[in-house]
Amino acid sequence: MLQYLISITDNTFVPVIILALVSAVFVQSNLYSGKKYLIIGFLLGMLAAIIYAILKRNTGIAVREYYDLSVIIPWCIIVIPLLICWSLRNSFQQPIIKILLAVLTAVAIGLITAQCLPNILLYPFGFDVGMESIFNNDYLFKWVGYGFALLVCGLIGWLIYRLCARLSTRLVVVIATFAIIIFTIQNAINLLQILIVRRFISPQQWMMDLVIFILAHVNLFTFIFMVLVLLLTVLLYTKAKTTSLVGNNPAQIRKLKASLRRDRRTSLLLMAGVAITAYTVTRARYLFEKGVELTPAEPVTPNADGLIVIPLEQVNDGNLHRYGYQTTDGTLVRFIVIKKSENAYGVGFDACDICGASGYYQRGNQVVCILCDVVMNIATIGFSGGCNPVPLKYEILDGNMIIRPTHLEAEKSRFK
Repeated sequence: MLQYLISITDNTFVPVIILALVSAVFVQSNLYSGKKYLIIGFLLGMLAAIIYAILKRNTGIAVREYYDLSVIIPWCIIVIPLLICWSLRNSFQQPIIKILLAVLTAVAIGLITAQCLPNILLYPFGFDVGMESIFNNDYLFKWVGYGFALLVCGLIGWLIYRLCARLSTRLVVVIATFAIIIFTIQNAINLLQILIVRRFISPQQWMMDLVIFILAHVNLFTFIFMVLVLLLTVLLYTKAKTTSLVGNNPAQIRKLKASLRRDRRTSLLLMAGVAITAYTVTRARYLFEKGVELTPAEPVTPNADGLIVIPLEQVNDGNLHRYGYQTTDGTLVRFIVIKKSENAYGVGFDACDICGASGYYQRGNQVVCILCDVVMNIATIGFSGGCNPVPLKYEILDGNMIIRPTHLEAEKSRFK
């Protein structure tokens, strides 16, 4: 339950806030039939996400990094024109500004939807992994965590949209602009991570330090957007408490009182949503991850022929096995082995290009990165890319796995 409560919150909280703010700015501009363009953008993004999810689920041609590139790069291209259009909100009488804003908003909504939706669509297919039957409490609790997180994030987005309608357009534009800039920075870091992992660029030390810092502080952007939402709630609540009850007649005063009560309820509900989110990404994450420690690495040494020999019978149980080799300079190089199928093994260093030598652990039938909590596709262990373990060459001979110490020595810098 906690696993999917946390995962859905991580994937959905920030995007729904951006969706709500962009939608609010556009609708408050009173251009054309505003909601029509929002719906078109959302449906196009949903279509892209569904196509990707189907390909990812049923074929081997869908690669998440390439899909993310196809979403993040267009976002980085349109974000500046979008913000310029917002700054020209007093010139919306010009047809070209109206058309441009409508198109950019629809594209922005589509890109945000396309970016966050695939994981939401794919998560349920992993609920029954390792289960003999879906008729058990674990399967039900996963749906509960999944559904509750979606409900909370969806409610937060809807309340923000309502809240923005009660604040001045200028204030909403300023806050939305700040949110867009922060979201773009987050996407730019994701883009940098993909370019490094896919070796499209040669990483500099500052790039690696930045990516590792973000991975080590997974809640950073969530906290920033929590503060942003709390700012909005305080502004609305303060406005509701300080508005003078002035009207031409008692009916108008009663109407104004009812409106102010709704504003206070909206603020309080949003505060509750932020509190739930804060608990999810802090305490719930701690409860889920506590006690996760790397099992000790079983020491291995070269034999008389200078080779490391591991009998296959030791690793044929389908579990993750961790080994440690002491290099010539005393560095302990760890590597993992897991049987993937009848004749295939996943062999790699207990480290990846992004998270460093943080290591992997087994959770049920899953292999998980201990730093970023990414679940590995066991079938891809032994191949480079993403958060996969750095591949380690091996040979199978006479019922044994043979690993050459020179390959381990070559990567010892990862474990220093």
